[in-house]
Amino acid sequence: MQNIIVLLSLVAPGTASGAAFLIYNQDARANGMGMAVASSIDNPSAVFYNPAQLPYRKGFGGSFGNTVIIPATYFEDSRTGKKTYAKAATHRLPSVFIKYTEKDLSFGLGVFSPFGLSTQWPDNWTGKYAITFAEIKTTFVNPVIAYRVNDFLSLGFGISLVQSSVTMKNAVDLSSIGLSDGRASLKGDGEGVGYNAGCTITLPAEFTLAFTYRSATPIRYKGKASLYMPPPLASSATRASTRITLPFLAAFGLAKDVGPLTLEGDILYTGWSSLRGYSVASDDKTADAYYSKKWRNVPSFAFGFNYRWTKSFEIRGGYMHDRSPVPAQTLGPELPDATRNIFTLGTTIGNGPFKVDLGYQATFFEKADSTRSAALPRGTYGNFAHLIFVSLIYNR
Repeated sequence: MQNIIVLLSLVAPGTASGAAFLIYNQDARANGMGMAVASSIDNPSAVFYNPAQLPYRKGFGGSFGNTVIIPATYFEDSRTGKKTYAKAATHRLPSVFIKYTEKDLSFGLGVFSPFGLSTQWPDNWTGKYAITFAEIKTTFVNPVIAYRVNDFLSLGFGISLVQSSVTMKNAVDLSSIGLSDGRASLKGDGEGVGYNAGCTITLPAEFTLAFTYRSATPIRYKGKASLYMPPPLASSATRASTRITLPFLAAFGLAKDVGPLTLEGDILYTGWSSLRGYSVASDDKTADAYYSKKWRNVPSFAFGFNYRWTKSFEIRGGYMHDRSPVPAQTLGPELPDATRNIFTLGTTIGNGPFKVDLGYQATFFEKADSTRSAALPRGTYGNFAHLIFVSLIYNR
């Protein structure tokens, strides 16, 4: 049962596209600008990035996007120098946004996944007793309303209904009694409610200032922890639960239009201290425990440009410095996170109601050393990720 307790401590897997397991890449246009768009986003994905931007474009609009994430992750054991690579995986994360603006009032709706992804290691790797598979998924359904108060100020507000699931697996060491490994697994589901808000301020000299906030969201997970044992040992299972709070996200953006060129810089601040620690409770009390994560709030910095070359063709690029909230003493194979340097490119093709946005992101992770307890693997984690973005946009 101790291995089930270890398993329950792994709640945040993934090689994602924002610090820790935040996925800030919800739109190809936004991503092409290095995600520095709080003050300049002009399509329906403003539901996510800043709902106060919605009233600046009249009529009906919709977008369907798909993000393809191709990560590469490895672990180098500090004792043996051996490298182990996580199993190759391609993740696809769709998103849908719609909006309608009549005069100065806008309504919008977004369905997207801003937290998640997974990590899978070989069944026989050195850290198999800590983790072999970890996955967290979230789906946000986010209706919003926005109002342009005057020529200088616009406000937006929304509610997020959140569904989430978590799956964890690891091996169980039975060598001391002469048996082959057992297996432990955890599956659970949860739900929560949060909100988001934003404001846009139009300044002189073609400057635009914006502030957005997406609240922390508590999720209560309930599920089953199972222990599968080889004969003659008996397998067992117990119901277990835990409460995890997804972090708040605040963004401050300043944009400047210079003819067909738009420039923007954003500061993002993510409240990862919501994961400084948490408790696990089980029906039979065998998995009851408190786990310290010591995650910290972190700022990130994004810069981007967009150039309207013609009415039917735009190009853009950007950079984000994305800091990791995970300290060395709690860094592990379930979330081999590190500070990232992100470079992006993108384009828009089309004129009229339909347009296509395309984007690419190269994510360079700094190497990260783990100093976790001797019972878990110690060494260095390395990551790199390609991301490809496509969004189909309709406005009339």
